[in-house]
This record gives sequence, structure tokens and C-alpha cells, in this order.
Amino acid sequence: MEGLRKRIQTILDQVPCRSAIVIINHSTGTSLELHPDRVFPAASMIKIPIMIEVMRQAALGIISLDDTIEINSQLQTGGAGILKELRSGLRMTVRELVTLMIILSDNTATNVLIDLAGMSSINTTITGLGLRSTVLRRKMMDFAAAKAGQENHTSAADLACLFSGLASGSFPMPPHYNALMLDILKRQQVRDKLPFYLPEDIVIAHKTGTLPGAEHDAGILFVPGGPYIICILTAELTANYEGLQLVASIGKTIYDYIS
Repeated sequence: MEGLRKRIQTILDQVPCRSAIVIINHSTGTSLELHPDRVFPAASMIKIPIMIEVMRQAALGIISLDDTIEINSQLQTGGAGILKELRSGLRMTVRELVTLMIILSDNTATNVLIDLAGMSSINTTITGLGLRSTVLRRKMMDFAAAKAGQENHTSAADLACLFSGLASGSFPMPPHYNALMLDILKRQQVRDKLPFYLPEDIVIAHKTGTLPGAEHDAGILFVPGGPYIICILTAELTANYEGLQLVASIGKTIYDYIS
């Protein structure tokens, strides 16, 4: 992948920022890594291990994906998502909340699921999966906690580990839970980064993340030769639109290279 590395570096040189990239040919194990262990504010990438922990507990019978939770005004949270715009008292299943957390990055759904699964249980699973830089310290939109140093963090290496586990179905749970997670990730509605310049029929199971000065995207790109794990993290951007274009351009470069 040396030719791809040079093309990506040319793009990175045009946008001053901190960045990290991991690309893995899942079929062969061949990889390209740029600062894989560099730690970043996780933004909404932290929602991936939250989803995995919810599925783990569902597989053990601790919770049911068909259980319903009332979304009242005390639970409705600002920022990304749709639940904050809907009537108070709406009941949603756990399955629906996971779906909204991923495909619309819904912060209300995320905070409800953190309460349901338990922050300590989510972090225990994160550690158990072998992630070295990922931690959940606060709920979504809790900027006071972030300013106090309680920020959520992750790395490209950790995200690559998570998506590799999803691609191989190696998480310790029945296969249909893994298939459900992949199906939800494939239905991602936020497509302004990795898939932005890709053909409409290309399948990518992914999750994005955004904070002021940070733009992330990571997932599994399904191509005829076999899936690729792609994880791109950026921070310290002068403007977020530069990060959007950076990640989108790298996504196209990767696709053109492997096609």
C-alpha cells in the first residue's frame, strides 16, 4: 500500500490538523497505518462500543431489544438526532434507540442507552475487547464534564479493532446480533465524509463523529475483492468543512486505489 500512503499524505499535507488513519484489507491482513495510537476526542465514535455493549447484554438476556422506554422531556438532549424534536412521552424500543444512535447519531438515544447499559459496564467491555485508548467518561452534550477533563477518547487503532471484529463476526455473542449491528451501520444516514464521493451503490457500514475542530469517520467498505476497514480521525482543524473535505477526499482516494 505504499502508493496509497503517498497519495494520502499528499492530501494530508494540504490541511493543517492532527490526524490518524488505519486501512486494513480484511481478506489479506495488509494494512496502512498513520499514527494509529494517537488519541482523539471520540465524539460520536464512542457510540460504537455503546452499541456493542447493548447487544452483549441483550445476548445474555440482561435486557431485551424489544423492551420499550418512554422518552420524556427530561431525557431529550440537544445536538444531533431526531428524538429531541418529537413529542415527550414517545415510547421507543431498545432496538429503535440503537438504530437512531447509529444512523442519525441521536444524542438522546445515546444517553438513554448509556443509562440502560451502564457506563461502567460499557467501559469494562471496552477494556475486555483489548482497546487501549477508548474510554466513555461522559454523556452526550455534557460540555461541563468535557471542560473538567472528563472527555471521551478513542484512536484509529481501537476503531479498526472494533470494525475488524464486526467484519469477522468475532465478538462473543450469537451471530445474529453481529449481523444486526452491521445492518444498522450499513443504513447510516450521515454520508458527508467517507462515502461522499463514492458511487451510490457502494455499501459501507460506518459511523461518523463531529466536534468543533474534529471530523471522524470509520467503518467497513465492501468491495468485490473483499472488505476494507477504514478509520480516519482528525482534530485541531481550522474549520470543520476542511475536515469534511479531507476525509471525503481520502475516501475517494482509497476507493480509486483498491478499485
